[in-house]
Amino acid sequence: MASIIQLENRETEEETNGSLRKELLDEGDIVESEREEHFSDSVKDWEINIKNLINNQRCPNLSRPCCIYRAHVLRDVDCAAFTPKIISIGPLHRFQKHLKGMNETKIKCLHKFLEHAAKTARLHEQQGLTSLEELLSFLGSKEIDHQIERANDFSCLDNFLGILKSLENDIRGSYGENLNDIGSEEFVRLILVDAAFIIELFLGLHFQSYWDTFQPPTYLLVFIRNDLWLLENQLPFFVLEELYNSAFRFCPDIYPPFLELSINVFKIYNDQNKESITFTGKVNHFTDLLRAFLLPSSGNFQDKEQNSISENQLLSLEQHLPSATHLHAAGVKFCATESKCLLDIKFSNGRLEIPSLHLWDETGIRFRNIIALEQYHYPQERIISDYFTLMDYLVDTSDDADLLVGKKIIKHWLGSSNEVASLFNSLCVNILKGLINPSFFHLIEELNKYHDQPWHSWKAALRSQYFSTPWRSASTTAAIILLVLTLAQTLLAAFSIRT
Repeated sequence: MASIIQLENRETEEETNGSLRKELLDEGDIVESEREEHFSDSVKDWEINIKNLINNQRCPNLSRPCCIYRAHVLRDVDCAAFTPKIISIGPLHRFQKHLKGMNETKIKCLHKFLEHAAKTARLHEQQGLTSLEELLSFLGSKEIDHQIERANDFSCLDNFLGILKSLENDIRGSYGENLNDIGSEEFVRLILVDAAFIIELFLGLHFQSYWDTFQPPTYLLVFIRNDLWLLENQLPFFVLEELYNSAFRFCPDIYPPFLELSINVFKIYNDQNKESITFTGKVNHFTDLLRAFLLPSSGNFQDKEQNSISENQLLSLEQHLPSATHLHAAGVKFCATESKCLLDIKFSNGRLEIPSLHLWDETGIRFRNIIALEQYHYPQERIISDYFTLMDYLVDTSDDADLLVGKKIIKHWLGSSNEVASLFNSLCVNILKGLINPSFFHLIEELNKYHDQPWHSWKAALRSQYFSTPWRSASTTAAIILLVLTLAQTLLAAFSIRT
């Protein structure tokens, strides 16, 4: 009887365990199914996130190339050289706290820009204004009467916003980093305010007393102008031209082309006195304009033998270019030329002709920004970078700087020759080297050939030791004459003894 009960209990237990096992299996299947569904949903979420990430990085088809960049590794050498001090232009430095002080001034300039645009559009209503002076007095008038009160109704604002909205993709694409964190409305407003400030500033400097707008004192203007050519602090030039032409194209007799205005504002850097008609290509922005000032007026700085020069040759020659003092010791004569183009360097018959270079406190900053632009935007035409690469090799120490200063090739206001050498040595840090412009390549090649010939060094040493001053020349000449006479006397005495 007991065994029967035990058997029944065992069967009941097995049935219970089987039921539990089945329930656990069912629950496991459910959990596994839920896990698979969750994983599937996660994969889909990841796919969506990745697709969104890729789509957010995509730029629409742009009609204009990127031209405004962050300096990145070049900032490691001199961060301050790329950071504006007074005013932020464009989106890259909009969050800098020390630049917020100019925001109110920029809004006032926007107001004046809209006023002047509206007045310009209504010039045809002013029948009694004939002379240029009268027209400018009307346009720049501070007084508003019943005839021109409509100038304050911002009638041109919708037009300008429409222009910028249509160009928004091209403007965003002009910057070398993603700006999708800035909403469309905020972005268009930012560009309009900054563009209006620049246009009003330039017109105020051009028309001076006639123009009622922001006209900073000379001290402040210098710093604002310096900020306007920083690479990271730019607006695309086509934006400024579009807004300027839209506002003032009705009166070409009054308003010069915007490029001409820009050249006038930055004329201090225009040593070759280039005019707007000499610019063969489009200007991308103000940093690009300053670079164009430095290029040869002919626009042709490429050598016909460019394709025949190998990269290995260029690297080999560049790494072995002697410094100025070594070249001078080998007999190279350094001469300053009157040429206004820094790139006009010539070497012939032991004579190296280099245009004078003036160095001020801001000169290094300006050239750093131009070099940075070339590294990103002109990889095949790093002409200014190549120039400073050459000068970097020539000016290795303060002695090299002293030599070029003594020859008036370098004129500086930096304090010491050590600072001059340090400037040249740092300008070419973190830039691409090796593939140098063919014109400079042949110059380096000829300098190396001249330097490697011992006769030139001997001749230079002889000149330095015995003919460096008039007194040394006179004494050396007298000694030579005395030696010749003594030799002649000895020969005559020997001849007479024989006879």
